[in-house]
Amino acid sequence: MAAKFLVSVLPLLCLVFISVQTPQVANAHGISYINKICQRATRFNPAIKLNFCVTSLQTIPQSYTTEIAGLLKITTDLALQNASSTSGLIKKLNFVACEDLTKDQLNTCLNAYTSVISSLQETAQAFAEKKYDGAKLGTALDGAAQCEKVFEKGIGSMLADENSNLRQLVTLAQALHRFATKHTKH
Repeated sequence: MAAKFLVSVLPLLCLVFISVQTPQVANAHGISYINKICQRATRFNPAIKLNFCVTSLQTIPQSYTTEIAGLLKITTDLALQNASSTSGLIKKLNFVACEDLTKDQLNTCLNAYTSVISSLQETAQAFAEKKYDGAKLGTALDGAAQCEKVFEKGIGSMLADENSNLRQLVTLAQALHRFATKHTKH
């Protein structure tokens, strides 16, 4: 009787064991996948910081299982979120700024980030439609550089981290864009 019970329960125990182990295996595979993609991106463009790439992609659960085009969309969306958040920060800083020079610098940054947001929205839409030639990632990089440049005179950039993060995300998106377009041509 005990043997008969064990035979009938054994498949169920195996199913439970597999279902408990699957998320860990999938997660380990996903982390490995993200690491490989980020290493490839840093070889493509050494300006991309490996830790930034891995950390950014690991925050989005879909990154673990999506293809290059999906990672491209995720990265573009992250850049868009960053730009929108930075635009809000610029508005808050401008509201409390006292000096005309600082207000001028922040207005320049706000204009640059408005352009960045528009470009990233168009790019995200193009990528969603798999129209990779519609990418306007260079404009986003230009906006971050323009914002950073206005702070060269004076006390330094109030938005150095935000500009750096945007540059990293957009540069990563450029690398993924290159990988995606290379992959779709084959």
